[in-house]
Amino acid sequence: MKKRDIAFGLIVGILGLVLAVGAQTFARPCVHADGSAAVCATVKTWLTVEGGLIAVLSGLSMIRPNAVTQGIAAAGGLLAALTPGLLIPICKSDMMACQRVTRPTALVIGILVGIVSLWWLALTLTAKRREARS
Repeated sequence: MKKRDIAFGLIVGILGLVLAVGAQTFARPCVHADGSAAVCATVKTWLTVEGGLIAVLSGLSMIRPNAVTQGIAAAGGLLAALTPGLLIPICKSDMMACQRVTRPTALVIGILVGIVSLWWLALTLTAKRREARS
């Protein structure tokens, strides 16, 4: 394990965990006063799964750097960014939690995961290319 892989793995893994935990706590979608399920209720489940998957993939890539798992983690981040609103409908009102908190949180964390994972992927591919030349 290289220090670079540990650093990138920790960053991506922590972002994935923040997404998963946030979807269940501070960034969870709307809860109606009458207890009924909101249209955005499934967003919480999907973001939790996506965040957990990102964390697991980053852990695997940290132990054994692999371009495939790093690429899937990047795709997972971009998928998380698109989940609330585009892939799964959310409430239309700007005053609802899913519009004010859930969607921006997923967008920011998803884009950060995508950028960091793609950067890590590029460094891994560059290192493998250098090893092949030697």
